[in-house]
Amino acid sequence: MKSYFLLFFTLLIWSACDTNNGLLEFDTDQSYIYFAYPNANTRAAERYMDSVYYSFALDADLQRKQKTIAVPIRVGGMSSSYSRTYAYIVEDYSRYDPQTVEFSSPVIGANKFVDTLFIKFQRSKQMESEPTVLYLRMQGNNEFVPGNVYNQKLKIIIDDILNEPLWWNTWKNYFGPYQKEIFQQWMQIYYFGADPSPDLTTAAPGPVYYWNNMPTSAFSSWYPVTFNYIQVLKQYFIDHPVYPEGDRTKERIQLP
Repeated sequence: MKSYFLLFFTLLIWSACDTNNGLLEFDTDQSYIYFAYPNANTRAAERYMDSVYYSFALDADLQRKQKTIAVPIRVGGMSSSYSRTYAYIVEDYSRYDPQTVEFSSPVIGANKFVDTLFIKFQRSKQMESEPTVLYLRMQGNNEFVPGNVYNQKLKIIIDDILNEPLWWNTWKNYFGPYQKEIFQQWMQIYYFGADPSPDLTTAAPGPVYYWNNMPTSAFSSWYPVTFNYIQVLKQYFIDHPVYPEGDRTKERIQLP
């Protein structure tokens, strides 16, 4: 019985190594390196993400000027009592302004199996119309071999784009023509959980409605809480002078 167990365990280890594409044989004398950005979806087949997305336009801080993306870098195999440098490249087909992107040093600290690559993005006017896109790929060097075939590459998308939502036309009489500044403020006011109302159609308990799941009809008697928040939004633009794209030569934003 013991021999069968050992045989099964040996085959299991061999199979795990065999599925890692370029790593048909796991060399215990090597150290393997890969991107390990955690996947929030615990049911996903892959433990780590192969792409990261962030939008300045959706940030709770509407005045944020920069954002740092922290990318965990994981080591498989041998650790080291001294710090080691790993290597990656930014692929040529990436779309970014080097003056708006800053990378931290690619170092795995002593005795660490996980360290962090920090990538700082400066908010730019260009991001309002065109996303910044980085394609990163691990490379081998004297210290590491690229490991985990699914996470040798990482795509990072950063933008400042806030398109008109599908529900806007239904609520246009109360919000006015679409303006990004109105939508951004509405996200701050009518966030998920602010409205405890149940679903009007199914009677499912709230919270249900928020800025990304607006009621399908704009009737104040049906959705009184939503309309109360619209009054809060309207008062905000009365109390705070806000101009389209910050341009004071344009007429300040007001709700109907």
